[in-house]
Amino acid sequence: MMREMRISFSCIDAASDPLNWIYRVDDAGFDGLEIISEGKQDIRTSEQLREHLKQIHDTTSLTISLHAPLSDINIASLNDGIWRESVRQVKQAISYAHEFVSEICVVHPGTHSPLSIQMPSHIVLHRQVDALKEICDLAADFGMSIAVENMTPEDMMLGRTPDELITLIDAVIATGTENIGICLDVGHAFTTGTLHDFMLLLKNKTDSSTAYDKRILHVHLSDNFGREDEHLPLGRGHVKWDIVFDALRNFKGIAVTEMLSFEDGIESLRFIRRGSWL
Repeated sequence: MMREMRISFSCIDAASDPLNWIYRVDDAGFDGLEIISEGKQDIRTSEQLREHLKQIHDTTSLTISLHAPLSDINIASLNDGIWRESVRQVKQAISYAHEFVSEICVVHPGTHSPLSIQMPSHIVLHRQVDALKEICDLAADFGMSIAVENMTPEDMMLGRTPDELITLIDAVIATGTENIGICLDVGHAFTTGTLHDFMLLLKNKTDSSTAYDKRILHVHLSDNFGREDEHLPLGRGHVKWDIVFDALRNFKGIAVTEMLSFEDGIESLRFIRRGSWL
């Protein structure tokens, strides 16, 4: 029986009004919600949304996590202007969220550009390390940790494998930064064929009943058929959830159902409960 893992909800439809679901999360039985700072969920542009999230934080036991802006953001860019603006926007979201987000901010590792893909890998790595160091320093001021998410299989994506993410995270930690780790996106890992490797990492490559890799701070849950990141409710695709939740048995953190609708989130929560994984 798992202890301490919390099941949260996030709606990836950034065009829909978050006020239609953020007040339903508690009654549905979720332990929290994750807000994606994009579109109508952009906390940087909506004072009203920030006030509602602060009210939820102050009046419920829900844990609110933050997904930093991701559209057109590239913390690996070799274009100094794009790199600086990407870092600025992530930091801006953290600054706006600190009154209601106390634990985790998810950040994407960046993408290759036509220029960077021609460069030695250490150059792109250093760009990400410099960005994440700066982001982590601000997050630490608010007691937040940064969770860097594994990506989908497109060639230009960075951070698709456990080894690549570990190299990045450990390089940031080597700068003296401690508030950083991995956000394991199960759906992404399934599309890249790396889910088994991430499960081994999560269980710390041992059979110990208490061991898990503490570099994994946060988890995203969604289903698919192994080809595209469809964000289906759990049980609708081909992910072997019994294996996933066995690996998560001693995970102490937030597992977010990243869905296209609130109804899909409820379906996923019911699926988890039917599996007796809570």
